[in-house]
Parts: sequence; structure tokens; C-alpha cells
Amino acid sequence: MINGRINQYRELAVRVAVLDGNQQVHPIDCIVDTGFAGHITLPNSVIRRLGLGPPEPTTVTAANEERLRLNAYRGIVLWENHRREVRILEAEGTPLIGIALLWGSLLTAEITDDGEVTISPLPAETSG
Repeated sequence: MINGRINQYRELAVRVAVLDGNQQVHPIDCIVDTGFAGHITLPNSVIRRLGLGPPEPTTVTAANEERLRLNAYRGIVLWENHRREVRILEAEGTPLIGIALLWGSLLTAEITDDGEVTISPLPAETSG
């Protein structure tokens, strides 16, 4: 189970464990973005610190339908106590986690000041 809180900006904030190129764990504070279909975004400074690479240029469509050219990286996160390969998009700003990473999970949030956020696995028969 992953636990977080509603932050001062009324965002669902959680900490995700991302592995670097040497398989060392780095906790990264992220915002849950259910409008983002991908796994995770990280700024360039974090990607360099993690030693990820090489980049794979890709084109994505933003919420406003604008097509963006971004670098994508293969990475690993610890998710529900398992190593999970993910696609990391390089994007400046606060790191985001999206629907691809949340897939097969139950996301609950107490929508109030400092409310609790939890991400837990769905039972196998409902995560398909």
C-alpha cells in the first residue's frame, strides 16, 4: 500500500520509490494525475541524478490537444512491493504519476484538508 496526503494545493500527493541505474532506491514526491495516461513524469535534474538513459524521443498529446516532443526513459519503480518497469517521461515541474502506473490499483482519497490518500492493489479478479 502507498500512503499520501492531500497537500496545501489540494493535490493528491504520494511518495514513489524509483530505482536509479545502480538499483538504489530514491523516494520521489509525486502528484496523482488521473488525466495523465502514462506512468510517471520526472524533471531532467532528477533523471540525471538517477542516471537513466539513453533517452527515446517520443511524441505525446497534452490535455489541451497540443502535441509535444519529449524524451522517454525506461525505469523501475517499487510498486506494491514489486519491481515494475515503467516508462518515464521527461517533463519539468512536479513529478506526476498517471493511470498507467495506477492500473490495477484502488485509489482512495479523503477530499479534505490534509486528507489521507491510499493506493492499494485490487483483488486479482477485478484488476483485469
